[in-house]
Amino acid sequence: MFGIEDYTESLRKFWQETKGYLELQKEYMTLDAAEKLIVLLSAAALGAICLVIGAMALFFLLFALAAWVGQLSGSVALGFLIMGVVLLLLMAIVYFKRKQWIVQPLARLVVGLFVHDDNEEEPV
Repeated sequence: MFGIEDYTESLRKFWQETKGYLELQKEYMTLDAAEKLIVLLSAAALGAICLVIGAMALFFLLFALAAWVGQLSGSVALGFLIMGVVLLLLMAIVYFKRKQWIVQPLARLVVGLFVHDDNEEEPV
């Protein structure tokens, strides 16, 4: 049968294994959090770069469109006024659809990163 020394040795080994397991879990969680943070930051950086370049391109396209509308209407000022009104309407549409077009997709992205189904097999 087992003596007290055998029990204490088994308990000591169990404690060492548990301690090692907890250290590995801590390291895994740190690496997992770092990976998710990198994905979020890279998505934010890519979004910012695309936003700036897209805004510059949109500015020039809208400027050219306003000049063209001005030529068609006979007044450059009227062309810019029409484009201003169109942009205000577009801004209002985006504002009223912000939950569907902005908030919900961002929420799905963040939830998809931080909450995962344990039954789902992770890709290799």
